[in-house]
Parts: sequence; structure tokens; C-alpha cells
Amino acid sequence: MTPQDQPRDIVARAQALIEEVQRQLERSDEFYRSQGLDPLKVHVVLQAHGSADAQAQARAAYEDDLQAVEQEVEEGRARLAFDAGNAAGGTARRPRMMI
Repeated sequence: MTPQDQPRDIVARAQALIEEVQRQLERSDEFYRSQGLDPLKVHVVLQAHGSADAQAQARAAYEDDLQAVEQEVEEGRARLAFDAGNAAGGTARRPRMMI
């Protein structure tokens, strides 16, 4: 995560991508209807024809991405913990008067 990537920016970009995908899915459903096909049945047939190899590759890519995200989160936590430790212990204490 780069310093300019704020959580709300990441969420906004993710939401924009989700909305774009939903629009594309709606357009594909409209296309199927214009061709006289039931979109639900088309999706079922396409899922059934997905090869086991393609599904395995997709699963592996998903797992790789998930591990990368988890590693990035852990690195971010470590940086925050390190920064918090430096901020708390970084100030010099005033010497106490001894009696």
C-alpha cells in the first residue's frame, strides 16, 4: 500500500469497478435476450463447460492474489506498529529531581 492510497480511495475505486462489472453483466444479459436466449440458462451452460484446468488456474491465481494481499496487510501492520513505537518512545524525558 503506497502512502497516497487511503482506505476510502481504495474502497471508492473498488466500488467503481464493481459497478462497471455489473453494467457489463447487464449488457451481456441484454445481448442474450436480443438473441432469444435466457441469460440464466446461458450462464449455467457456460459454467458447466468451464474446464477443470481453467478452474484450477483460476483458483491458483486467486490463492496467489489472496496471499499477496495478506502479506501486504501484515507489512502495513508492521510499519504502523514500528511508527507507533517510535512516536511513543521518541520524546526525551525530563530528568527527575533527586532529593
